[in-house]
Amino acid sequence: MARLSAADRFLAGLRLAAIGAGALWLLVTPHPEHLRQVVGLFLAFLLYTVLIYSLLALTSWPIRRLYIAALVADLFFLAGMVHWTGDVSRVFDLGFYLLVGLHAFYFGRKAGLGIATAAAALQFLSEPDVVLSQAWPDSAVRIGFLYVIGWAIGELADEEKQARHKAEELLSQLQNTTRILEHAQKMALIGRLTAGIAHEINNPVAVILTRIERMMMEADEQPISSVLTHHLETLRTHAQRIANVVQKLLAYSRSGSSEFTVLDINEVIQQSIPLIEHRLESRRLTLNLNLLRHLPKIYGSSNRLEEVFVNLLSNAIDASSPGGQIYIVSTISGGHEKDLQVFISDAGEGIPRENFDKIFEPFFTTKPVGQGTGLGLYVAYQILKDHGAVIGVDSQVGKGTTITISFPLLEAAISSSSGGRGL
Repeated sequence: MARLSAADRFLAGLRLAAIGAGALWLLVTPHPEHLRQVVGLFLAFLLYTVLIYSLLALTSWPIRRLYIAALVADLFFLAGMVHWTGDVSRVFDLGFYLLVGLHAFYFGRKAGLGIATAAAALQFLSEPDVVLSQAWPDSAVRIGFLYVIGWAIGELADEEKQARHKAEELLSQLQNTTRILEHAQKMALIGRLTAGIAHEINNPVAVILTRIERMMMEADEQPISSVLTHHLETLRTHAQRIANVVQKLLAYSRSGSSEFTVLDINEVIQQSIPLIEHRLESRRLTLNLNLLRHLPKIYGSSNRLEEVFVNLLSNAIDASSPGGQIYIVSTISGGHEKDLQVFISDAGEGIPRENFDKIFEPFFTTKPVGQGTGLGLYVAYQILKDHGAVIGVDSQVGKGTTITISFPLLEAAISSSSGGRGL
């Protein structure tokens, strides 16, 4: 019974009360003329009630269909009771009004009017002599009450359902807004933290680079061993690498420079590759470049777009099996409106369909704890949005993923740089 709503449990309680009242009525009421038929009808009511709720509890049959079957049985049960009880039939007439009201509340106004029609027809068929012997205003009032109950309670039920649906939508919107605000607060905090850390690292790195340069200048004036010179060059290379990382952190936190200029996207892609070469080598992966020459220029920030390609290539590396292939293709789209397109493909594990709507959300990650923050794709998404670019994903589990980025060409990009085209 776990799948029953509060309304379903209320109807079940009413049915149990009807069974108890029926049993009491049979005990205390003088035996009607057709006692055998009345008892048979009551036992049938008891049996199909047990059957309906057994099916509700033990199977996954739709609840509404079972209720419709029970409603049909109830209508014929009441018609039989009205027909066989004779003088006391007026008591069971009230059951038609109860059925119409309850089912109009459960199913709505249209169903309520349909049930009222069925109840009116069965009332007439169960006691045609009584109905025909009455004055027509009495019969009209009885039938009219059935329709009034079906329409009024059904209308209230429909309005209640609409109000509940609207409340659920508002609650969902409120939850989404709250989640977006929480993410925005986290991103703002991360931005401030990143900027602070980057500045703290930047100062000593600048000192280290300056001292290394001075030592190398002195080495040129006073010859020293080639081994020491090699060590100094190694130190300078890695210190510059740290400085580059710090600059990227500053660009991400928007504390550093991210000015837009005219760019060659192929150059940006090629500048990004050295930042992930060591990961390609460690996983024995092959990076295949198919960059169309003489592509039109785009308008953007070289540093920030490098960050996009590093993030996307890092994800492709993580998804690929050792010894696999990764492809980067740049080209011009077909169709009436031209775009510059970049495709990044891998033959890795792929993305499940249910995750497609989540992969660009901040902090969403399927990687084990400690191996991913869930910020890479979100940051890439936001940077591309600032460039007026569109990013798309095509993936099949077990076959790989292709990321498509469509950049507006130079004139369109400059005109939209203040707002972007959105993703």
